[in-house]
Amino acid sequence: MLGADLTGAVGLAALIDGGIDAVYVGSPTPAAGALLAERSLASRRVGGRDDDLGEPAPRTPEDEATAGVLPVVSRVGTRDEPGRGFEISVDGRSLGSWDAVVVTGSTVAAVATVIGVDVPWYGGVFHPRADGVYLVGSLGGTGAALTEPAGAPTRRAAEDDETPGPDPGRQLAWAQASWVGEHLRGRYLLPAYQAMLDHPGLRRVGLRRRGLGGYRRALDRELRAGRARAAAAGYPLPLPAAAAAAAARARARGQASP
Repeated sequence: MLGADLTGAVGLAALIDGGIDAVYVGSPTPAAGALLAERSLASRRVGGRDDDLGEPAPRTPEDEATAGVLPVVSRVGTRDEPGRGFEISVDGRSLGSWDAVVVTGSTVAAVATVIGVDVPWYGGVFHPRADGVYLVGSLGGTGAALTEPAGAPTRRAAEDDETPGPDPGRQLAWAQASWVGEHLRGRYLLPAYQAMLDHPGLRRVGLRRRGLGGYRRALDRELRAGRARAAAAGYPLPLPAAAAAAAARARARGQASP
């Protein structure tokens, strides 16, 4: 997850809640840091100080020096799988390689050279021409960041330990990151490439739906359709590394069988 703001922290929490082994790149803002600490996710950070404190710690000079530096994302791969996976670096220092990258409005420019052509993001989340790159925190695919309070972050409802609370922006980031998680786990399959280009907004022609409520209804409908596509296709995993790991586990189970 690329994003040092509240959008990134909410997205990270949703991904991990959905079973994705995700990390958070960058030094978080106070609101984001508080959310990470609240959910015991502070140690998931890379590119900043790792800590397991129960409350956000003050930034160090290193944190401040890199807070405004945009990460650089480039494709990496092997001879067998060229162009698969991503390397992320900050201020010339490599942070490592990952199979997928999730960006927010504040970091979407970091993947400009990876996505290449500027086309609408399907549902504001999936780029039709860049497998493994996802955007959260925007209704229209522009990546507008969530508004953060000047002081303490918005508290999550005490009776709800999964969803991020009543704030619409946090609900949007959570829903979109959860959608990405479903896709990465092979439980949701995207529509055909041309269908994503023809209908990037998820809404049916003629329906007058506006705002987050309309988007969430359209997303729920698309999730049902995508889960049906995944089931019909045998639940394929979208990333080669994940697919290879699943194949290796299947081979191991076969060898272990009598």
